[in-house]
Amino acid sequence: MCRKLLYLLFITILSANLKAQTVDELIKSYSGRIEWNSQTAELTFTSAGVITFENKGEPKEHFWNIPKNVKIITIEADVRVVGAFHSQGDCTIRGKHRKTSMVYGTDIQKWAQTNGVKAFRHCQFQNMGGVLTIQNLTSLNPYGFHVRGEGNVIMVSDCDFLDNRGGAGNHSDGIEGGDGSVIENCYFETGDDVIKVYHDLTVKNCTINMVQNAVPIQLGWGNTGNDTGTFINLTIIGNSGRGNDDCAIIVGRSGAYTKTINIYGCNIINPSASWISLRGKDMIVNGEVTDAEIEIEKHWSKYKAGKSNMVICGNKDEGNSYECIKN
Repeated sequence: MCRKLLYLLFITILSANLKAQTVDELIKSYSGRIEWNSQTAELTFTSAGVITFENKGEPKEHFWNIPKNVKIITIEADVRVVGAFHSQGDCTIRGKHRKTSMVYGTDIQKWAQTNGVKAFRHCQFQNMGGVLTIQNLTSLNPYGFHVRGEGNVIMVSDCDFLDNRGGAGNHSDGIEGGDGSVIENCYFETGDDVIKVYHDLTVKNCTINMVQNAVPIQLGWGNTGNDTGTFINLTIIGNSGRGNDDCAIIVGRSGAYTKTINIYGCNIINPSASWISLRGKDMIVNGEVTDAEIEIEKHWSKYKAGKSNMVICGNKDEGNSYECIKN
């Protein structure tokens, strides 16, 4: 059985054992105001507050396992919800105002290590089944990753994903989505792997600010598979990144795989960055970069065990400056 089928089988079993908290339980456990419309299956956070369930064991008192009868979750403008959302079926989580409809995690640095848990199991938004849609909101200082699809589809648009705690150990990764996921019109300023190309996904019109420990494109921490990441109109700014990978734009941390990274339109300016870092000898990266303006420090990081076949601006030159803007 292939890697992705095994992965999906594991997630299906895990999801089946995930106990959801009902809407009534959520209302009792939220310090602010909530409105519930059972006819439209929409739940609305109308005032700021904190989700606090009485959970024993793992520190998940702020994590809502969303029941399948909730299809839409709306956060009003000027409302900050402290908590995390884990879905099990098709669900849309949306804000009324991109900057002030906020899902907040914690101000504690290295929250996962402090609590002795796995960051990838304690994400701000986590999809355990169906399609998770996230729109028009801000995610700030997540407990673990911002968004994880668990191999399932996520559709994300018009959102900001931020970590302002500083430091390099918050595990505030951006987005991992299953085959067919789309991330569009989003801004990332977060200190870990921003876009994980662990499945076939598309990223459109997004900006990544490379703060400390940020990696714009992560290929895998392990044998993640042979996948394609398509990036359209990508902007990367900043003067930092993951120092032990020489602030690389594209990183393969570990594993064996062949990835295809196609970037159609980009503006990448980071005087501290390298283009690519491949730590494993069984890593291959194919793809093309067109309609580009790129200014970085160097092409390869100190890790060049793998092979890059990427064609940038029509050639395979391993440079640090490219320009082939169409318009």
